[in-house]
Amino acid sequence: KQWYQRRVRAINTNYFIQTNLSSMSGSKVLQTLVRNARALNTSAPAVAHTEPQMPPCDYQPPVYEGMSKEEVLKIRKAHVAPAVHRQTFFKNPPLFVAGKGQYLFDEDGKRYIDLFGGICTVSAGHNHDAINAAVSEQMSKMTHTANIFLHPKLSEYTEAMIKKIPKESGLSVIYFCNSGSEANDLAMLMARAYTGHLNIVGLRRAYHGASAANISLTTMPLYRSANMPITNVSSAMSPDVYRGIWGGDKCRDGICQTLRTCDCGPDECDAATKYAEQYEDHLHTLCPGGKGLAAFIAEGIGGMTAALQAPKGYYKKAFEVTKKYGGVNIMDEVQTGFGRLGTHYWGFEYHGVKPDIITAAKSIGNGYPLAMCATTPEIAEAFANSSLHFNTFGGNALAGAAGIATLKAIDDDGLMENSHKVGSQFLHGFNRLREKFSFIGDARGKGLFMSMELVEDRETNTPIAVYKLQAIQERVKDHGVLIGRGGLYLNCFRIQPPMCVSSEDAEFVLQVLDKVFQEYADGALDDLVHEFNPNK
Repeated sequence: KQWYQRRVRAINTNYFIQTNLSSMSGSKVLQTLVRNARALNTSAPAVAHTEPQMPPCDYQPPVYEGMSKEEVLKIRKAHVAPAVHRQTFFKNPPLFVAGKGQYLFDEDGKRYIDLFGGICTVSAGHNHDAINAAVSEQMSKMTHTANIFLHPKLSEYTEAMIKKIPKESGLSVIYFCNSGSEANDLAMLMARAYTGHLNIVGLRRAYHGASAANISLTTMPLYRSANMPITNVSSAMSPDVYRGIWGGDKCRDGICQTLRTCDCGPDECDAATKYAEQYEDHLHTLCPGGKGLAAFIAEGIGGMTAALQAPKGYYKKAFEVTKKYGGVNIMDEVQTGFGRLGTHYWGFEYHGVKPDIITAAKSIGNGYPLAMCATTPEIAEAFANSSLHFNTFGGNALAGAAGIATLKAIDDDGLMENSHKVGSQFLHGFNRLREKFSFIGDARGKGLFMSMELVEDRETNTPIAVYKLQAIQERVKDHGVLIGRGGLYLNCFRIQPPMCVSSEDAEFVLQVLDKVFQEYADGALDDLVHEFNPNK
């Protein structure tokens, strides 16, 4: 601060003379220092760094002049629904006021690498210039008219989306809506209208939304209550090769395998066969005489279940079972779609299956509330003949502009390829961390869809206490890295960043995780752990 004030006096410009540094907080001084040093093409004094250093970023957020964090928290606690504010991450939460690419900025200008991407929603990056321009241009012309009237954006967006779905899939009819929950509701209605049956089967340890219609498909304890409707919805055994009955180190298609061994071959996975048999056994009792199944629904890779990966070949076998019982197959692509997996644009392509319906949301609009349901002409016709369906905002002009621009940005910026490259770097790093720290029970994922599961010990795989995970997450945040939480026992770190995250970012994050994990192993975080302990 003294160096900077001397430099200001030496330059002797009115702008700097008027800057009252003595009244600023330390973070504000640093923010002003960096900005003005760049403007003057000067450098701050060299500092010896022992901490991992975040890669540089040219973007400088505007100075924040809005509501203070204290005011934000006060209103949030008093008037925002408790179901929302009680989920706020961190004991000392940053107030995010700007973003660019893979980074978020708090009210003091501190930069964070966003490894959760608004819960797997920011695909092309925060504050993407081309997407912003497309939405702004559309806003200057027309913001909304319902889809009962003709407007070009609905057709333009439909055409653009159809081109991203393999023609051989037969999925050539699109319904646009506003969220993943809405899309999955719609898929359930379509399946029942087409088959004439009611029973829909999902998997245990799955998340498909929290609406009144599909909450029963979300088989996670936090989302279930005694008064939840579950009529005609049931769940088959989760094909979890880490915590499930079957599975081992040859079952996943990916860089990270489980530590337990198995006898599966390179082309045939015994665990996949056994889990598919469990699904068929479930249908044998659910659908007497082989009738009564409307649909089977599953995620390409589990989202809230923290990148839960089914064994190789499971979905091919399960989809065959569905057809045997007269149902349709629904692939929930809300988190797996749009190139995030790195090698394939869609999860169903990755699994080599042909679903009858797919649902998509989150990354589809780079943060704009947008979703879709894609199906075959036959199912779409049966649905149209069953009842009237209407969605006020579905396919609106602004959503179309955002959606088209997002599809283009993913292609133009090479984000699927980047997901494969940087995701592989992360996953190899997670393997190394697991070798070093015995409290990492599992690492898994594909592309930029990843997770690490923490345990008390590997002998029993007892999930680490949630408050311990929270303490580690808080410390990681203090280093400028934001990661999510999830899993059946909330003992997993979820990592699904904007797809523009760089190799340099990945290296920095791996250094931070290594440092913080070592601190936890050495007991250096014991005081922080104690702060989070609800039983203290």
